[in-house]
Parts: sequence; C-alpha cells; structure tokens
Amino acid sequence: MRRRHRPSNRPLVAVATIAVLATGLAGCFTTTADFRDDAETFIEGDDDLREALFPDSDATFTSASCADPVNQEVGTTFPCTATDSNGDVWEFEIEITSSSEYEVNVARRPDGA
Repeated sequence: MRRRHRPSNRPLVAVATIAVLATGLAGCFTTTADFRDDAETFIEGDDDLREALFPDSDATFTSASCADPVNQEVGTTFPCTATDSNGDVWEFEIEITSSSEYEVNVARRPDGA
C-alpha cells in the first residue's frame, strides 16, 4: 500500500506494498519532534491507512507512540508502535524522505492480522 498525502489534494491510493507515504500538512518540519508527532497523529487518525490495514473490519488504532528520529536527514528511520482497538500491537518503521515527508512502513503485524 503506497499513499501520498498532499495538503491541497485528496490522497491517491494504489495497491503496491504495505508502505504508506505521508507529507506533513503544516509544511516543513523544524524539529525531529515534528516528525514524531506527525507520524503518531497520522497512524492514529488516517482513514486511508485504517482502511488499508483493516479492510474488512471496524478496527482502528487507538494509540501510537514514536521515538524521536536522531536527525532530520533524508534516509533517517525511527520506530513507532501502535495499539489497535482489538488490543493488538503493530510496529512501524518511519523513513524521512524529505524535509516534510516520510514513509510509514509496517515492520511487524500482530499474529493473524
């Protein structure tokens, strides 16, 4: 699953891999915490991500927690975990792809998901 999130356009969704690409809505991120906070918010609330990962279910992510990336350089990765409404824990790896863009990859799905 690859997804591009653009501030002024409705996101386009195409089935490819289980990666999600997100762009910050507020423009350039100025701190590593901006990447962390935005990734947490994205995982918890993005409808397209929810539909891609829970296609036949009403499940959602109830919480997400990400580590601060060590820097803001392209290629930097940082981990996130999220708990879904079934109590299952998901692991994500976030990769910074530009000053205001990152890719969200599912690193580990819960058993049976």
